[in-house]
Amino acid sequence: MVFKYNYDEMLDKAYKELPEVSKEEVRFEIPKVKGSIQGNRTIITNLQQIANDLRRDINHVFKFLLRELATTGDIKSGGTIFVGRFNSSFLNEKIEKYVKEFVMCDQCGKPDTELMKERGLTFKRCAACGAKSSVRTLK
Repeated sequence: MVFKYNYDEMLDKAYKELPEVSKEEVRFEIPKVKGSIQGNRTIITNLQQIANDLRRDINHVFKFLLRELATTGDIKSGGTIFVGRFNSSFLNEKIEKYVKEFVMCDQCGKPDTELMKERGLTFKRCAACGAKSSVRTLK
């Protein structure tokens, strides 16, 4: 059998026919806080949706925010209430900090992690690379 092209030419042709892959494409985007300030209280209306997007329990995210904001609060059906006036950019920074500490894998940087408890310690285990790292326990 006689081939029209040699191996290097076929390889070059194959590479030219591959579709362009954008490195800008991000498959995980940190959700933004939606809410309002009413008097001396900040109400986040989408904390449940944020927790769902991060695949975390809302109570865990809520406890983290309470500690970071050094305040008290409550989870109600209409939203999450925090005592104090916090603007959305400040709250979004806290959500980003939560994602870095409790969601993103320390080894591969992917968000495919789950929190698990072993012998009183909390670990973040990555489903993508199998890495396991300890995280602080929120009480």
